[in-house]
Amino acid sequence: SSLVKASVLMSVVPLVILMLVASWFAFPHVREFWHLDLWFPLITNATDVSWWLIGVIVLTIVVSLLGSLYLTMKIIEPVVQITHEAQRLAEGFYDFELPATRTDELGVLANSLNRLTSRIRDNRVELQQFGERTSAPNREIHDRVLILSGLIQLGELISNGTPLDVVLDLTVEKLAGLDPQGFGVLCLQPLEDLSMTLRRAHGVDVTLLDDAVFQSASLLIDAQHPPDAAFQALWERLGRPNLLLQPVIVRSRPIGVLGIGSRRSSGCWDREVAELSVVFAKQVAIALENELLLQKMKALSIRDELTGVYTERYLHQRLAEELKRAVLYQRPCALLMFGIQGFQEYRQRHGEPAAERILKNVARALQESVTDIDRVARFQGTELAILLPERNKREATELSEAIRQRVALAFSSAEDPRDRLTVLAGVAENPLDGVTAEALLEKASSAIRHVMSVSP
Repeated sequence: SSLVKASVLMSVVPLVILMLVASWFAFPHVREFWHLDLWFPLITNATDVSWWLIGVIVLTIVVSLLGSLYLTMKIIEPVVQITHEAQRLAEGFYDFELPATRTDELGVLANSLNRLTSRIRDNRVELQQFGERTSAPNREIHDRVLILSGLIQLGELISNGTPLDVVLDLTVEKLAGLDPQGFGVLCLQPLEDLSMTLRRAHGVDVTLLDDAVFQSASLLIDAQHPPDAAFQALWERLGRPNLLLQPVIVRSRPIGVLGIGSRRSSGCWDREVAELSVVFAKQVAIALENELLLQKMKALSIRDELTGVYTERYLHQRLAEELKRAVLYQRPCALLMFGIQGFQEYRQRHGEPAAERILKNVARALQESVTDIDRVARFQGTELAILLPERNKREATELSEAIRQRVALAFSSAEDPRDRLTVLAGVAENPLDGVTAEALLEKASSAIRHVMSVSP
């Protein structure tokens, strides 16, 4: 091998020369045995020996230099090149190939490195091809995960009693996300007493949905399904997109339409998108049904959720019944309306939770000041009312003054004078101020508004 040849030139040959010289001078019998006189016939005197020694030394140096040069050219330089390429391989560069013409160990190493880089290049190509084959399924899985998370989020919002408008807006947004160039629309009819925005859109101007047509079946508009006359105008306003419309059915009656649109100039809707749009339409229907049930529960409830006293609806019905009894038996019936002086300013200073605590404390004070036949109710958000059967206006006025003092005492220890709240009352009595529930309520409300306006 090259390494053996270099070793011979650098060490073995100089050593043999030196041994021959030593044998000439130090061992005559060796010189005679090997016939060294025949090898060195020119040495006849001391001067010849000196020049001959100088020549031997020079020859030895030359042979060693030749061995070093051979070592550098045949071994060290290829090793450096292989090391450099190995470093490039470690850094991620695979576009090289070492010369593999040698048959020694360095040639074997170069061939091995070339096979390694070739295998890495092939593996990279296979990985790239595998990535290209799996990119589409990965995107599809990612999209499905997003859709599933959106449906789960909608379900949680509906179950948590999130405001209806928030749920509907999020539904339209999630539906629009089913298509990269998509938009979502929702058009609803007024539904009983539900308060909500009837038109909403994501990715398109909501004003384009005016005069939208409702239907009881799914509608598909794409390259293979042109729109019919009823939807021609809406399709034109939206820019002639591909449309997939699903009816929103509540109590077996179509009350709206939920749709997804795409601005792709050609193509048809996938069956999966159509199925998902049906699921989103059912989510909208569930949200509307829940809101209707919630409204009915509130209407049927006779107790206020915050304060625990009766609701305005209940008090109105009970007041009508008590007035009929009072008229029939010629008995008095009074109504007190209370407003909390400085309540709005208190709410602004301390926030809604603190204001709710104040309202509950005042309602408790009123409840503890009346008899079992009296009824305390929460009226119009922050107003409270007391129905007083068998009491006239004078007795009602005395009770209102006692309640005012009780509430004032409860808040008298507040450090900030502005937090020392009190209540003001408006009084109405049958038959002096009216013989119907509406008349007494209007009289008491007018009285409390007047008292609140003139009170400092």
